[in-house]
Amino acid sequence: MTFMTPAEFKELRLKLGYETRRELAEQMGVTRSCIEHWEYGRRPIPKYAEKLIKCLLVAKLAEKQLGIRA
Repeated sequence: MTFMTPAEFKELRLKLGYETRRELAEQMGVTRSCIEHWEYGRRPIPKYAEKLIKCLLVAKLAEKQLGIRA
């Protein structure tokens, strides 16, 4: 099983348009410090967080490409 790296997590945050960790934290229902710990590799990224950030990306892509509001 492969896990998302801190760099990949941060890259997805930026691709989603969240310039700050606080913005993503609000969308995910976690604290800004959780996002910071994951991006700096201080704590492993939980599977739920990996799945959620990927879902946010899919929703954004659907919105752009298909005109579907998520």
